[in-house]
Amino acid sequence: MATLEMYRSSTIGICLSETLDTMVGDGILSPELAYQVLIQFDKSIVEALGSQVNTKVSFKVNFYYIFQFRENYLV
Repeated sequence: MATLEMYRSSTIGICLSETLDTMVGDGILSPELAYQVLIQFDKSIVEALGSQVNTKVSFKVNFYYIFQFRENYLV
């Protein structure tokens, strides 16, 4: 489930969480219902990205520069 929860750190996920927190605080929603909304958000965002987004990302990293940066940072 941790993989699904990464979408909660997006702008829409943060806004949803803040809104749900406010609604729970005001007594409009129960904490259990707010949690179920977040679970449904996670499932819906994964489904939408899986079916509507066709872009793939790949990247190449030069490990020498990462190692050199780390060594210089630790010194």
